[in-house]
Amino acid sequence: MIEVDNKKMQWLDDMTIASLIKQVEAGRFCSVVRLNGKLVSSPQFARTPIPDHAVIQLLPLVAGG
Repeated sequence: MIEVDNKKMQWLDDMTIASLIKQVEAGRFCSVVRLNGKLVSSPQFARTPIPDHAVIQLLPLVAGG
């Protein structure tokens, strides 16, 4: 199991941040993820594996002007 934004989700053996983002609705606008306390930016999503029991926070893109 992993925890994504305080919600439990099933963990898969080959799960990456990119595959997780495709599964969650809040992931569409996500540019940075906090994975077990470490920040991971979107260019690294496809090659960053998610370990079992990970705690993940999705951090949405913020824009203004």
